[in-house]
Amino acid sequence: MVAFGEATDSPIEQEEADLLSSLKLSVSVSYDKPLKETKLFKEGCSGAASTSGGSTEGVSIGYALNGKKDGKTYLDVRLVGDKMYAKADVRAIAELGGASEADLADLDQLPPEAAPFKDLIDGKWVSADADAFKRLSRQMAGAGAAYDAEDGGANPGTAPSVDPSVLQHFCDSMKGALSRNVTLSDHGKSGDADVIRVSASASALLDSVYGSISDAAKEIPGAPKLPSKREFEGFGKAPDRRLAADVRIVDGRASAITVDLAQFADDVDWSVHLPLRLGISAADTPIPAPSGATPFDVDKLGELLTSMENSKSYDDEDYYTDDDSYSGPGTPLTESQYAQLEALGIDRETAEAMSEAGLEFDEMKELAPELT
Repeated sequence: MVAFGEATDSPIEQEEADLLSSLKLSVSVSYDKPLKETKLFKEGCSGAASTSGGSTEGVSIGYALNGKKDGKTYLDVRLVGDKMYAKADVRAIAELGGASEADLADLDQLPPEAAPFKDLIDGKWVSADADAFKRLSRQMAGAGAAYDAEDGGANPGTAPSVDPSVLQHFCDSMKGALSRNVTLSDHGKSGDADVIRVSASASALLDSVYGSISDAAKEIPGAPKLPSKREFEGFGKAPDRRLAADVRIVDGRASAITVDLAQFADDVDWSVHLPLRLGISAADTPIPAPSGATPFDVDKLGELLTSMENSKSYDDEDYYTDDDSYSGPGTPLTESQYAQLEALGIDRETAEAMSEAGLEFDEMKELAPELT
């Protein structure tokens, strides 16, 4: 990493390189039935685009950040059924970032209402309802749109719905782009593995993939018009050389994919390498739901954060700045207004969040098409 940084005029300190190379990110997925029998596998793009929600039925997902040498788990997140579980070694993560003992002292000063946060900080499991996170996301989107509207900025719109046939056509087009431009070659044995090199001309592949994306965009209602190849500056920057990745195959299955990041850099000496390795393993091991997790009420997260904030003491002149333009919540909504917003697709929780952020009823109605 250090040599790569020097070769690309993007210096990487030795301490940073040591830290990055000492960590491993693991992503796990398990199904309650063979993958080949799932809707996602059988129907491909059409199944992924289905609005029935069945494509991910019976799937569990896990993310873990571990130390390579000591095996220490810094972060463990799992989605099992309708519950989300999380455990984090917050102090160890903070120390990785260079925090001192004094910086970590505040972690012990949380109010009693923040017990779930304290359990998380102390490395214990906490659980939350997955659907509650979706509601929270909608509320945050509503509040964010409110602040954007007050500042005169652009409001984030939701992605337009995509017809399954359009997505299927896009997937078929992408497959064609890859089959026309990607080459497979046998690179012999490495231990017990066969090594297959996957390579493609960067400029030709980009040209084909961009064509697939632009064709699909034309079929999506409301999608922005993409710039032409002549207008798109990425085409001028694509390296005029072949890029490659090596795939290790053991007993007919891919066990690792290695990409040398140095090939993406310009004017790098042939002796400089920075390999990024993705290991792949298949095991009949379900992702379990941890026992004894402390329930975390996401719907009360706002109250909890407010309580934690109020437990601190700030000098008004220091805490508030000239940039703070929040003028307080909007005019309280009536039941009739809540009903009108509900008809426009804004539920009560989102409307309350927008009102708390300072948005008025008429402004909410204007934002409804973008939020829904």
